[in-house]
Amino acid sequence: MIIFWLVAGGILLGVEIITLVFFAAFLGVGSFAAAVAAGAGADTWLQVLVFVLVALLGILLGRPPLMRALRSHRVIALPGVQGLVGQRAVTVDVVGDEHHPGHALLAGERWLAVTDAGEPLQPDRAVTVAAVRGTTLVVHPLEESWTR
Repeated sequence: MIIFWLVAGGILLGVEIITLVFFAAFLGVGSFAAAVAAGAGADTWLQVLVFVLVALLGILLGRPPLMRALRSHRVIALPGVQGLVGQRAVTVDVVGDEHHPGHALLAGERWLAVTDAGEPLQPDRAVTVAAVRGTTLVVHPLEESWTR
């Protein structure tokens, strides 16, 4: 039974990665909890009970705050993203405010970019990453310009 619960948990976590609705993740955690119960020698009915209780608690207690954070567009911090702050990049096209975003080239990758400099930044303008909002760079102009 341990293998069944582990495989089921892995599949459910894979489904969660694709859907991001925060149901399958808690079912996956419930499956892993049932695998622990199976490893401890629990009967099948008890393993199922552990699965149901852990998954239900996760859905009832964990899902609402995660969905609120997702709906309010609050950034769920990704590891390493803040390491981009201070890096140099170059604008690919005109970069304006949040209503007129453009793109910047950073480490060979094209990123969505905005600026709070007051006026749009023209293409091929050297910039510094001041902040990261989700997957959008907030950039400030550098004095000198350089091209790609």
